[in-house]
Amino acid sequence: MATKALSNLGRGSGVVTTYLQEIPLVAKECGEHVIGDCLTGAMKLSSMTSGEVIELFFNSMPSAARRLGDAELFRGYLVLIHQLASTASRGVRPMLNHIDDLLSKLTLSGLRRWCNFGAQAYRRDYDNLTAYFNLESKDSLAMLQKERRGVLFVKTQRKLNFYLRALWGRDFFLRPTGADFADFRPYIETNVLHMPDAVDDIDDVPGLEVYRATAAHMAAHMSYMQAAISAEELSPAQMSFIGILEDARIEYKAIQSFPGLKKLWRSLLSIEYDDAPEHPGMLLLERMALMLLDAKVRSEDDELNAFADSFHAQIDERQDDTQLSWHMGLELFNIFAGRKEVPSLRILERIRIPYRDDNRFVWEFEELTWDVDNEYVPASQRQVRKRVSVIEMANEVDCELAGDDAQEIWICETEMYPYEDDLENTRSFNEMWGKEQVSDPFHYPEWDYQIQLARPDWVTVYERRQPKGDPDDINEILTEYKPIAHRIKQIIDLLTPAGVQRIRNMEDGDEIDLNAAVDAMVAIRMGEQPNPRITMRNVLKTRDLAVVVLMDLSESV
Repeated sequence: MATKALSNLGRGSGVVTTYLQEIPLVAKECGEHVIGDCLTGAMKLSSMTSGEVIELFFNSMPSAARRLGDAELFRGYLVLIHQLASTASRGVRPMLNHIDDLLSKLTLSGLRRWCNFGAQAYRRDYDNLTAYFNLESKDSLAMLQKERRGVLFVKTQRKLNFYLRALWGRDFFLRPTGADFADFRPYIETNVLHMPDAVDDIDDVPGLEVYRATAAHMAAHMSYMQAAISAEELSPAQMSFIGILEDARIEYKAIQSFPGLKKLWRSLLSIEYDDAPEHPGMLLLERMALMLLDAKVRSEDDELNAFADSFHAQIDERQDDTQLSWHMGLELFNIFAGRKEVPSLRILERIRIPYRDDNRFVWEFEELTWDVDNEYVPASQRQVRKRVSVIEMANEVDCELAGDDAQEIWICETEMYPYEDDLENTRSFNEMWGKEQVSDPFHYPEWDYQIQLARPDWVTVYERRQPKGDPDDINEILTEYKPIAHRIKQIIDLLTPAGVQRIRNMEDGDEIDLNAAVDAMVAIRMGEQPNPRITMRNVLKTRDLAVVVLMDLSESV
């Protein structure tokens, strides 16, 4: 269908050939679900540009997918090409010729700003527009240098994967995310570490070290978070303070296993910025984060020093307890609230700790599954299903021919036969008119060996009743595998020994025990009370063998 749609554009066979050659490489990098977006992007370009440009568009896709490394970013690239074609169509061809060089130096957001500047500055100057997107003008190179970032994620992703695997002995999923705004912070979502697509050097700390600190911090969250913290009855500001203590807790646990991480994180927490923060309380919070990391660091505030000492005194014994973060976070919030120095939420979200995430992974909110479940149906319109007996089915059913969309459906638990005498040869109503019933879905977690975590509700199981088969099939199987069946029988016979066991010292046995009878007579002649238990009984002893046959009849879809 896709090739037919492209051939109907009338732009030559080269478009179809290029599509077939390049799309598999795109699907390898970003997944097959972006193929439809690629085709849609080509269709949009067909009304604005020539067939050669569409071929260049397809040729640029593998490089863009490899450089961007994420399906959402790749879709953003397709949107960017469409926007550029609608505003400065003459710049599309030269830019696509240099797309590999551009994406090796710019992020998607940087490429977007670079394209917008050229399209706005030379919209009516076609010669300079072509020179700009062909990287031949000084403005183009100057703008390229301005938008160029320090370290791109795609160039460090393999190093970060090896780094985390060397630390924790397991794989983590890393994904680049467009850091288009100044307040962007990394985050963890669905067990994926979303990292900025590029970072700059911060003071004397190289960008690669920033990436390592960020990845190690987020990996520590996933490794040492045993249970999420409830966010009920907490304000966003209180959650921010608790998040600072939780960050300190998981970093303490990580440092116990990998002491070198302390130097890495301390180098970023010790940075002195030239610009003053918007709120004076932010300086105290940033200093507190360093004090919680390093017990040797002090401040000029005695109350905050005492708070940090209290944390270090308890952390060793309660390093696995998230309630420590909850209680001490609220205590720290109350200290700032008592001084009336609590910053606003907007300022709190801009705390200058560049490697820490936004802590959304830490919190547990009330589950609202409006986006997961089907469309909401009022309770009065929902279908009711009941399991009833044969008597109820025969006496109280209203409509035998109702469809699956009826308001109420009854399911007969047992076989229901007509009123006839010959029940052995009569088919039941279930066989004649009934439908196979499928159970309600059961959700089970499944272990993902790559990320070393159990994915919750990952497997959905439906149970079906196994239909009756032909009993002669069993006899044929036993005949075909008669030697194996004989060997199994021998093993069972060995496991179930049978024999006669003599039980002595009984009062009501089956026969006289001579030894006991002699001892009784001796006791009588000695004038002692004899033992009345002078009989015995022979009992046949057998041992039952329980065999469980587990047949896996499941089928994966």
